[in-house]
Amino acid sequence: MSIPKTPRGLSNTITRIRTSLSSFKREYGFIHDEAGDRYYLAYLYFLLDDNKRSSEYMRWFNREFPYDIGEPFQLLCMALMMHRMGKDGFSMLGRTMCSNIYLLPFILDEKPEQVDMWYGYSFEKPVYLDEIPKVIVNAITDDDRQWLNEVYHSDKLQTALHRLIEINKELLSECQGVRRSVLVTELSNLQKSFT
Repeated sequence: MSIPKTPRGLSNTITRIRTSLSSFKREYGFIHDEAGDRYYLAYLYFLLDDNKRSSEYMRWFNREFPYDIGEPFQLLCMALMMHRMGKDGFSMLGRTMCSNIYLLPFILDEKPEQVDMWYGYSFEKPVYLDEIPKVIVNAITDDDRQWLNEVYHSDKLQTALHRLIEINKELLSECQGVRRSVLVTELSNLQKSFT
């Protein structure tokens, strides 16, 4: 899906998608979003750079999809929207880091080596970064990057990152059983610590 280049185009696309999702919910009682429009909306709101509408989107997303783990680029956009609103985006950035350990270093022009570890979802793999819309990367301001750099290199996020990598390295070779269950539980708890 191509991303509109003008505020009006962004706004019109947002309205079209939200109307479509709302219509489906009215007819069937829930939102079926196989295409991932709920994630794509975050890109559009981030590019629109309207704090009020961004805040409304995040409330809507959390209400409609309370158990959704999110998608890396969506989480990044939401963290940056929170930062721009003057809200604490630390936890959202932690979720972003957990969703793909390569994304934040990529945005910060760092070159992390690929880690030989277990990946639970395809979006956790380094190749997923090939999908990031360049317009999103280009819309990240110097202020955004400074904030990303400070939070990403904070002791709390770096400690969590190192443990996340350690767990996933162990999961790569750990067969089903008690030890694997313990590791999966610890990984889940680590990720939930940022919600």
